[in-house]
Amino acid sequence: MSQDGQLPPEFAEWIVRSLDGTISAEEFALLDREIITNRAARAYYLEFITTYVGLVDLAGVLPKAADFVAREAPSGADAGAGAKPRVTEYRSPKTSAESEHGALPLAPDTPDDERVRRIERYAREQLEAFLEQERRERAEQGASACGWDLLGALDKVAGATRWLAGAGLRTARIAAVCLLVAAVVLIVGLYLYSHRTVAALVESQNARWDAEIPSDGTLWPRFLTLEEGYARITLKKGTDVILQAPTTFEVQTSNRMFLENGWITAKVPPAATGFTVKTPASDLVDFGTEFGLLMGADTSTEVHVFKGKVALLSDGAGPKRQHDLTEGQAATVDVAGHVGRAAVEDRPRLFVRALPTANGFGIPGKRLSLADMIGGGNGLDTGVLEQGLDPSTGATTPGRKALSSGTDTGFQRVPSLPFVDGVFVPDSNDGSALVTSTGISFEQCPITCGTRYEAITDGAAFQVGSSGGVYFGQLAGQTYGTKASPSIGMHPNAGITFDLDAIRNAMPEARIERFRARCGVSENVVSFAQRDADPNAIEVTFWVLLDGQTKFSRTLKVVPAQTEQIDIAVGPRDRFLTLATTHPGEYRYCWAMFAEPALLLTAGREAATDDNTK
Repeated sequence: MSQDGQLPPEFAEWIVRSLDGTISAEEFALLDREIITNRAARAYYLEFITTYVGLVDLAGVLPKAADFVAREAPSGADAGAGAKPRVTEYRSPKTSAESEHGALPLAPDTPDDERVRRIERYAREQLEAFLEQERRERAEQGASACGWDLLGALDKVAGATRWLAGAGLRTARIAAVCLLVAAVVLIVGLYLYSHRTVAALVESQNARWDAEIPSDGTLWPRFLTLEEGYARITLKKGTDVILQAPTTFEVQTSNRMFLENGWITAKVPPAATGFTVKTPASDLVDFGTEFGLLMGADTSTEVHVFKGKVALLSDGAGPKRQHDLTEGQAATVDVAGHVGRAAVEDRPRLFVRALPTANGFGIPGKRLSLADMIGGGNGLDTGVLEQGLDPSTGATTPGRKALSSGTDTGFQRVPSLPFVDGVFVPDSNDGSALVTSTGISFEQCPITCGTRYEAITDGAAFQVGSSGGVYFGQLAGQTYGTKASPSIGMHPNAGITFDLDAIRNAMPEARIERFRARCGVSENVVSFAQRDADPNAIEVTFWVLLDGQTKFSRTLKVVPAQTEQIDIAVGPRDRFLTLATTHPGEYRYCWAMFAEPALLLTAGREAATDDNTK
């Protein structure tokens, strides 16, 4: 047994175990003995339970203050052997019956305001009951017997003396109960306020969260990360928000949220005008509209206004500056707070404005389609199928297109596509070919005819002759060129470089792990080439580079049909991924393609865990 004023090292653990029901019989006996015999233990226990009770009973029951306020131990002669202080035992955990029929039942559907009012009313009633009990005790102690005698008078004097001596104790007890009730009300009020319903999860697709979401979809103010997939939430005032992983956010009120990083698209009804999104770099205030907002890893921001009007307040060296944006306008805010204006049509498919159909290829936080990025999308099936890029000029084409002429003109940047660094016609006749905007060279580039024949397309679609039909590419008996089964058509000679850092900045919670695709010459070319070419002579060399270094190179024929699976690890410092196809001379019917070209991602906690182990 501990000395009075000292606590056993395990005392706090015993209390916690007693509350969650894991305490053993031996530990409970030790806890009980300490509370009975040790004044410091009683005080610590009371303080602990005072804090705990405000939270543990929110599910339905608040205990009465008189049920857990410990009485002060007797002193002097009354504290002799066999005397026990009047300590009320606090039994925990509660049985199901006690939880359902406690002092203050609160139904799950009770509104937050009503909960607070009922708790405050209950606390006042308990305080009044306690004070009334104190008044009755004092009246009983002060009641005198009829008659007069010396011994009775002495008893009165002795009783008055004892009452006066205990007055300080009673006052302290009353003050303690008042503070206790106030603390419980405050704790309960703060808990209810922080757990008030501010939004609801309406639907999701391939969603994975960093925390559990209630089965009824209710959301209260707390930080959440959507690590994979899509989710659609509706705030209490009616704003509809589509979240695209990886996104970290907090719905702060019924009409305001904080976006730490990631992608959202919001539709704001008139009733929710004034909806505000705060970010580390800027604030956005809506005036009844539809907009997309991207918060990048370096605190850069991009806003697209699809309908209505928003006010963008950017941080800088001085006070915040307001920039009004209307329908069709876009803006970017860099780390220094500088605002650049553009048009939504410059990058019209950057944001998802409706949840995609199920079974799409791109999955936020898990897998991105490089073919979709060529179509102007963000890798998540938002691009335009058959949109192309001229490898000799960098110009986009509205559909797949046979190019009548065009030779090697060097590396061409493509500013209209956010994740494409540029394109080129691979040829080393004049030395190594440049493959990035930063001047990185393709040292192993072979000598080619230096001419391209078709655009690089989102969807491997090839044309028979200059006026024949268009056919989708096939590998291993499967046709590719849809949203669910994407492909890149790359008739030689052509090359394209993707900017991995731009992708990382737009998706800061995700880490690029690998590049994966299948390459080959479309098998259905054989039946068309036989008319005026030898199918046995058709071959294409496929290349994959990381920062100019060759990671994959294969020359594949169509007779017999040959394909290769590409699977390349991508490191955190690798910036440029280059795909290229080459042919040394006659290149007719070289229907080269990359099937299901994907960047595989690791998101959220998995990425953080992997980083910590390296």
